[in-house]
Amino acid sequence: MRYVVGVDGGGTKTTATVVGEDLRVVGSYTNGSSNSRSVGEAQASANIAGAITHALAAANLLLADITAVGLCLAGFDTDLDLPVPQQALQQLGYHGAAILENDVVGAWAGATGAQPGVVVIAGTGSTAFGMNRQGRLYRTDGWDYILGDAGSGYDIGRSGIRLAMKAFDGRAAPTLLTGALKETYGVDGPEGMRRLVDQGHIGKMEIAAFAGAVARTADAGDVAARGILAQAGQDLAEQALAIIRALDMAQDDVLVATVGGVFHAVPWVQEPFRRLIQQQAPRTIPGAAAFARGGRGHPGTATAGRG
Repeated sequence: MRYVVGVDGGGTKTTATVVGEDLRVVGSYTNGSSNSRSVGEAQASANIAGAITHALAAANLLLADITAVGLCLAGFDTDLDLPVPQQALQQLGYHGAAILENDVVGAWAGATGAQPGVVVIAGTGSTAFGMNRQGRLYRTDGWDYILGDAGSGYDIGRSGIRLAMKAFDGRAAPTLLTGALKETYGVDGPEGMRRLVDQGHIGKMEIAAFAGAVARTADAGDVAARGILAQAGQDLAEQALAIIRALDMAQDDVLVATVGGVFHAVPWVQEPFRRLIQQQAPRTIPGAAAFARGGRGHPGTATAGRG
Protein backbone atom coordinates (compact mmCIF):
# COMPACT_ATOMS: atom_id res chain seq x y z
CA MET A 1 0.00 0.00 0.00
CA ARG A 2 1.29 3.44 -0.94
CA TYR A 3 0.44 6.54 1.11
CA VAL A 4 0.43 10.28 0.57
CA VAL A 5 0.13 13.19 2.97
CA GLY A 6 -2.12 16.14 2.21
CA VAL A 7 -1.84 19.37 4.19
CA ASP A 8 -4.60 21.97 4.40
CA GLY A 9 -2.86 24.98 5.90
CA GLY A 10 -4.79 28.07 6.91
CA GLY A 11 -4.43 31.27 8.85
CA THR A 12 -6.02 29.69 11.91
CA LYS A 13 -5.04 26.02 11.77
CA THR A 14 -3.28 23.37 9.72
CA THR A 15 -4.53 19.83 9.16
CA ALA A 16 -2.30 17.05 7.83
CA THR A 17 -4.04 13.90 6.59
CA VAL A 18 -2.50 10.58 5.55
CA VAL A 19 -4.38 8.79 2.77
CA GLY A 20 -3.79 5.36 1.27
CA GLU A 21 -3.97 4.56 -2.43
CA ASP A 22 -7.44 3.12 -1.72
CA LEU A 23 -8.40 6.72 -0.75
CA ARG A 24 -8.98 5.80 2.90
CA VAL A 25 -7.85 8.25 5.56
CA VAL A 26 -5.55 6.47 7.99
CA GLY A 27 -4.37 9.35 10.15
CA SER A 28 -4.92 13.06 10.70
CA TYR A 29 -3.70 15.82 12.98
CA THR A 30 -4.62 19.48 13.39
CA ASN A 31 -2.06 22.05 14.49
CA GLY A 32 -1.79 25.85 14.55
CA SER A 33 -1.55 28.33 11.67
CA SER A 34 0.76 27.76 8.70
CA ASN A 35 0.41 31.29 7.33
CA SER A 36 3.63 33.19 8.02
CA ARG A 37 1.72 36.48 7.83
CA SER A 38 -0.24 35.35 10.87
CA VAL A 39 2.36 33.65 13.07
CA GLY A 40 5.75 34.24 11.43
CA GLU A 41 7.87 32.06 9.20
CA ALA A 42 9.47 29.87 11.87
CA GLN A 43 6.22 29.06 13.67
CA ALA A 44 4.34 28.41 10.42
CA SER A 45 7.02 25.94 9.28
CA ALA A 46 7.05 24.23 12.67
CA ASN A 47 3.26 23.88 12.64
CA ILE A 48 3.33 22.18 9.25
CA ALA A 49 6.11 19.80 10.22
CA GLY A 50 4.41 19.03 13.52
CA ALA A 51 1.05 18.33 11.89
CA ILE A 52 2.65 15.87 9.46
CA THR A 53 4.69 14.16 12.19
CA HIS A 54 1.66 13.63 14.41
CA ALA A 55 -0.54 12.52 11.49
CA LEU A 56 2.03 9.85 10.60
CA ALA A 57 2.13 8.74 14.22
CA ALA A 58 -1.66 8.51 14.29
CA ALA A 59 -1.49 6.36 11.14
CA ASN A 60 1.33 4.23 12.62
CA LEU A 61 3.50 5.02 9.59
CA LEU A 62 7.01 6.34 9.00
CA LEU A 63 8.06 9.16 6.70
CA ALA A 64 9.74 6.51 4.52
CA ASP A 65 6.29 5.01 3.87
CA ILE A 66 5.11 8.21 2.14
CA THR A 67 5.14 8.43 -1.65
CA ALA A 68 4.34 12.14 -1.94
CA VAL A 69 3.34 15.20 0.07
CA GLY A 70 0.87 17.84 -1.09
CA LEU A 71 0.94 21.20 0.71
CA CYS A 72 -1.96 23.58 0.09
CA LEU A 73 -1.19 26.64 2.20
CA ALA A 74 -2.89 29.95 2.86
CA GLY A 75 -0.57 32.82 2.01
CA PHE A 76 1.43 30.75 -0.49
CA ASP A 77 1.41 33.03 -3.53
CA THR A 78 4.91 33.92 -4.75
CA ASP A 79 8.50 32.72 -4.49
CA LEU A 80 8.76 34.88 -1.35
CA ASP A 81 6.51 32.32 0.35
CA LEU A 82 8.65 29.28 -0.50
CA PRO A 83 10.72 29.28 2.72
CA VAL A 84 7.79 28.15 4.88
CA PRO A 85 7.06 24.82 3.12
CA GLN A 86 10.73 24.30 2.30
CA GLN A 87 11.75 24.69 5.94
CA ALA A 88 8.92 22.41 7.05
CA LEU A 89 10.08 19.64 4.71
CA GLN A 90 13.68 20.14 5.82
CA GLN A 91 12.66 19.83 9.47
CA LEU A 92 10.97 16.55 8.62
CA GLY A 93 13.94 15.32 6.62
CA TYR A 94 11.64 14.67 3.66
CA HIS A 95 13.25 14.72 0.19
CA GLY A 96 10.57 13.01 -1.92
CA ALA A 97 7.93 14.32 -4.30
CA ALA A 98 6.17 17.44 -3.06
CA ILE A 99 3.40 19.56 -4.57
CA LEU A 100 3.07 23.14 -3.32
CA GLU A 101 -0.11 25.15 -3.91
CA ASN A 102 -2.22 27.85 -2.33
CA ASP A 103 -4.88 26.41 -0.04
CA VAL A 104 -7.66 27.51 -2.38
CA VAL A 105 -6.46 24.99 -4.97
CA GLY A 106 -6.88 22.14 -2.51
CA ALA A 107 -10.27 23.47 -1.44
CA TRP A 108 -11.40 23.65 -5.07
CA ALA A 109 -10.20 20.12 -5.83
CA GLY A 110 -11.91 18.75 -2.73
CA ALA A 111 -15.16 20.59 -3.38
CA THR A 112 -15.50 19.87 -7.10
CA GLY A 113 -13.54 16.66 -7.52
CA ALA A 114 -11.17 18.71 -9.71
CA GLN A 115 -14.03 19.33 -12.12
CA PRO A 116 -15.35 22.67 -13.49
CA GLY A 117 -16.68 24.86 -10.71
CA VAL A 118 -15.87 27.57 -8.20
CA VAL A 119 -14.91 27.46 -4.55
CA VAL A 120 -14.92 30.41 -2.15
CA ILE A 121 -12.84 30.26 1.04
CA ALA A 122 -13.67 32.51 3.98
CA GLY A 123 -11.77 31.80 7.17
CA THR A 124 -9.19 34.12 8.68
CA GLY A 125 -8.63 35.37 5.11
CA SER A 126 -10.64 34.96 1.92
CA THR A 127 -10.09 33.98 -1.69
CA ALA A 128 -11.86 32.14 -4.50
CA PHE A 129 -10.77 29.89 -7.34
CA GLY A 130 -12.45 28.32 -10.34
CA MET A 131 -12.03 26.33 -13.53
CA ASN A 132 -14.27 26.25 -16.59
CA ARG A 133 -14.99 23.40 -19.01
CA GLN A 134 -12.03 24.42 -21.17
CA GLY A 135 -9.64 24.06 -18.27
CA ARG A 136 -9.04 27.79 -17.83
CA LEU A 137 -8.30 28.87 -14.26
CA TYR A 138 -9.02 32.11 -12.43
CA ARG A 139 -8.55 33.32 -8.86
CA THR A 140 -9.81 36.35 -6.96
CA ASP A 141 -8.62 38.18 -3.82
CA GLY A 142 -6.38 36.32 -1.39
CA TRP A 143 -4.39 39.56 -1.13
CA ASP A 144 -4.16 39.21 2.67
CA TYR A 145 -5.63 41.52 5.26
CA ILE A 146 -3.95 44.80 4.26
CA LEU A 147 -4.77 44.66 0.55
CA GLY A 148 -7.89 42.52 0.47
CA ASP A 149 -9.47 39.44 2.09
CA ALA A 150 -12.96 40.91 1.65
CA GLY A 151 -15.59 39.05 3.64
CA SER A 152 -13.01 37.20 5.71
CA GLY A 153 -13.00 36.61 9.44
CA TYR A 154 -10.46 39.41 9.77
CA ASP A 155 -12.64 41.75 7.70
CA ILE A 156 -15.71 40.94 9.80
CA GLY A 157 -13.80 41.21 13.08
CA ARG A 158 -12.29 44.57 12.19
CA SER A 159 -15.66 45.93 11.04
CA GLY A 160 -17.26 44.76 14.28
CA ILE A 161 -14.55 46.34 16.42
CA ARG A 162 -14.70 49.62 14.54
CA LEU A 163 -18.47 49.79 14.78
CA ALA A 164 -18.31 49.10 18.52
CA MET A 165 -15.77 51.90 18.94
CA LYS A 166 -18.07 54.27 17.02
CA ALA A 167 -20.99 53.28 19.23
CA PHE A 168 -18.93 53.94 22.36
CA ASP A 169 -18.48 57.60 21.48
CA GLY A 170 -21.90 58.19 19.91
CA ARG A 171 -21.00 58.09 16.22
CA ALA A 172 -23.17 55.02 15.76
CA ALA A 173 -26.38 53.75 17.31
CA PRO A 174 -26.17 51.54 20.40
CA THR A 175 -25.26 47.95 19.56
CA LEU A 176 -24.65 44.70 21.39
CA LEU A 177 -21.20 44.71 19.81
CA THR A 178 -19.95 47.03 22.56
CA GLY A 179 -20.71 44.42 25.18
CA ALA A 180 -19.25 41.68 22.97
CA LEU A 181 -16.03 43.67 22.62
CA LYS A 182 -15.72 44.12 26.39
CA GLU A 183 -16.31 40.42 27.00
CA THR A 184 -14.03 39.18 24.22
CA TYR A 185 -11.02 41.32 25.09
CA GLY A 186 -11.58 41.77 28.81
CA VAL A 187 -11.73 45.56 28.69
CA ASP A 188 -13.99 48.08 30.43
CA GLY A 189 -14.46 50.33 27.44
CA PRO A 190 -12.81 52.03 24.47
CA GLU A 191 -9.84 53.32 26.46
CA GLY A 192 -9.00 49.79 27.55
CA MET A 193 -9.21 48.60 23.96
CA ARG A 194 -6.85 51.38 22.89
CA ARG A 195 -4.36 50.31 25.55
CA LEU A 196 -4.43 46.69 24.31
CA VAL A 197 -3.72 47.85 20.77
CA ASP A 198 -0.96 50.23 21.84
CA GLN A 199 0.67 47.45 23.88
CA GLY A 200 0.72 45.18 20.84
CA HIS A 201 -1.74 42.63 22.22
CA ILE A 202 -4.23 42.91 19.34
CA GLY A 203 -3.00 41.56 16.00
CA LYS A 204 -4.41 39.84 12.95
CA MET A 205 -5.50 36.67 14.70
CA GLU A 206 -7.10 38.46 17.65
CA ILE A 207 -9.06 40.71 15.29
CA ALA A 208 -10.21 37.77 13.15
CA ALA A 209 -11.37 35.96 16.28
CA PHE A 210 -13.91 38.73 16.92
CA ALA A 211 -15.85 37.51 13.88
CA GLY A 212 -17.29 34.80 16.10
CA ALA A 213 -18.56 37.45 18.51
CA VAL A 214 -20.13 39.35 15.60
CA ALA A 215 -21.97 36.17 14.55
CA ARG A 216 -23.22 35.51 18.08
CA THR A 217 -24.37 39.12 18.35
CA ALA A 218 -26.25 38.75 15.06
CA ASP A 219 -27.93 35.62 16.42
CA ALA A 220 -29.00 37.67 19.43
CA GLY A 221 -30.87 40.06 17.12
CA ASP A 222 -28.37 42.91 16.69
CA VAL A 223 -29.13 44.72 13.44
CA ALA A 224 -25.65 46.23 13.12
CA ALA A 225 -23.95 42.84 13.42
CA ARG A 226 -26.31 41.36 10.85
CA GLY A 227 -25.43 44.20 8.49
CA ILE A 228 -21.71 43.45 8.82
CA LEU A 229 -22.27 39.77 8.03
CA ALA A 230 -24.59 40.57 5.12
CA GLN A 231 -21.87 42.77 3.62
CA ALA A 232 -19.39 39.94 4.04
CA GLY A 233 -21.74 37.59 2.20
CA GLN A 234 -22.06 40.04 -0.67
CA ASP A 235 -18.30 40.61 -0.82
CA LEU A 236 -17.70 36.86 -1.00
CA ALA A 237 -20.36 36.49 -3.68
CA GLU A 238 -18.57 39.15 -5.75
CA GLN A 239 -15.46 36.97 -5.68
CA ALA A 240 -17.35 34.03 -7.15
CA LEU A 241 -19.12 36.22 -9.71
CA ALA A 242 -15.84 37.75 -10.87
CA ILE A 243 -14.58 34.24 -11.63
CA ILE A 244 -17.80 33.28 -13.41
CA ARG A 245 -17.53 36.38 -15.60
CA ALA A 246 -13.82 35.98 -16.29
CA LEU A 247 -14.25 32.34 -17.35
CA ASP A 248 -17.45 32.94 -19.38
CA MET A 249 -19.43 30.57 -17.16
CA ALA A 250 -22.57 32.69 -16.65
CA GLN A 251 -24.63 30.49 -18.99
CA ASP A 252 -23.30 27.21 -17.58
CA ASP A 253 -24.53 25.05 -14.72
CA VAL A 254 -21.74 26.00 -12.31
CA LEU A 255 -21.14 24.46 -8.90
CA VAL A 256 -20.24 27.18 -6.37
CA ALA A 257 -18.94 25.62 -3.16
CA THR A 258 -18.02 27.30 0.10
CA VAL A 259 -15.30 26.53 2.65
CA GLY A 260 -14.47 28.13 5.98
CA GLY A 261 -15.85 29.19 9.31
CA VAL A 262 -17.35 32.47 8.04
CA PHE A 263 -19.95 30.47 6.11
CA HIS A 264 -21.10 28.90 9.38
CA ALA A 265 -22.90 32.19 10.10
CA VAL A 266 -26.25 30.91 8.86
CA PRO A 267 -28.25 32.66 7.55
CA TRP A 268 -26.51 36.02 7.98
CA VAL A 269 -23.67 35.35 5.52
CA GLN A 270 -24.98 32.50 3.38
CA GLU A 271 -28.30 34.01 2.37
CA PRO A 272 -26.87 37.29 0.96
CA PHE A 273 -24.07 35.25 -0.65
CA ARG A 274 -26.43 32.89 -2.48
CA ARG A 275 -28.99 35.56 -3.30
CA LEU A 276 -26.49 37.81 -5.10
CA ILE A 277 -24.95 34.93 -7.03
CA GLN A 278 -28.32 33.60 -8.17
CA GLN A 279 -29.41 37.08 -9.23
CA GLN A 280 -26.44 37.50 -11.55
CA ALA A 281 -25.73 33.88 -12.48
CA PRO A 282 -29.06 32.04 -12.08
CA ARG A 283 -27.77 28.69 -13.35
CA THR A 284 -25.25 28.27 -10.54
CA ILE A 285 -25.60 25.26 -8.28
CA PRO A 286 -24.90 25.93 -4.59
CA GLY A 287 -22.77 23.34 -2.88
CA ALA A 288 -20.73 22.83 0.26
CA ALA A 289 -17.19 21.52 0.23
CA ALA A 290 -16.33 18.17 1.77
CA PHE A 291 -14.51 20.00 4.56
CA ALA A 292 -14.68 23.41 6.19
CA ARG A 293 -11.75 24.89 8.02
CA GLY A 294 -13.91 26.50 10.65
CA GLY A 295 -15.52 23.20 11.59
CA ARG A 296 -12.63 20.77 11.87
CA GLY A 297 -11.38 19.98 15.35
CA HIS A 298 -9.01 22.12 17.36
CA PRO A 299 -5.24 22.64 17.43
CA GLY A 300 -3.53 19.66 18.95
CA THR A 301 -6.02 16.96 17.99
CA ALA A 302 -5.30 13.73 16.17
CA THR A 303 -7.47 11.06 14.62
CA ALA A 304 -6.70 7.75 13.04
CA GLY A 305 -8.58 4.92 11.43
CA ARG A 306 -8.32 2.29 8.76
CA GLY A 307 -11.97 1.34 8.53
